[in-house]
Amino acid sequence: MTSASKLNNRAVRAALLAALLATTAAHAQSTTFTFQHGVAGYLGAADTTLRAAEPTVALGSEPEAGVDASDGGQPAQALLRFDGLFGSGAGQIGSERVVTQATLTLTVTSAGSGIRFFEMLQPWNEATATWASLGDGVQADGVEAASTPFLQIGANDGGGNIEEGTLVLDITAALQRQQAGLTAGHGWALLPFMPDGTNGIDFYTREWTTLAERPLLTVVTAPVPEPTTLALWLSGLLAMAWGLKKRRG
Repeated sequence: MTSASKLNNRAVRAALLAALLATTAAHAQSTTFTFQHGVAGYLGAADTTLRAAEPTVALGSEPEAGVDASDGGQPAQALLRFDGLFGSGAGQIGSERVVTQATLTLTVTSAGSGIRFFEMLQPWNEATATWASLGDGVQADGVEAASTPFLQIGANDGGGNIEEGTLVLDITAALQRQQAGLTAGHGWALLPFMPDGTNGIDFYTREWTTLAERPLLTVVTAPVPEPTTLALWLSGLLAMAWGLKKRRG
């Protein structure tokens, strides 16, 4: 190969690398969305507690929710949902963006055993949902709620495994499934560890007077790459890989 050809190949590889870096940087430009009831005009949160000890009492207006394997000697569950996350309206995540990270922040007011998070498969209303109306509480049976948790924290014992204060949970996969339409967006069932998660864990709900301590959903997004951008990015990768292979060969 002539010196001119070598220089030309180097120039091509350099150009492709520059294009790759440019498109990667563009794709990496992130936008963060926050959803907290009563903040910046967002009013789409819903939450409640379901108590077996009060099977017909709707607790959706309470300022705290609880999850316990033995609340008054019987289980207690919580439901939590954020509506209106995706769409073309102000403050919504549009179709031109993809979820890259999502966290749920709860303010824990009473240390407790732990929580298992399941995706709800049926709609519910915080004003009317009770232990009895949901058929003896939420069943993680693949019909009312998913059969397996997407997240669990704490342990199946009576210890204070989850401490009081700010609790930040990674729920990225759950939000990505919702954005992709793989779940219906009915929120999550927060169930206790059974049968030994008997140290109830409590947290502030959307009804709590201090806005900053209400449940907070933080979603980081990136722009969906254009087809031409993606093709250029892949071409750059292939060209650099081929150049490295030839050099080593």
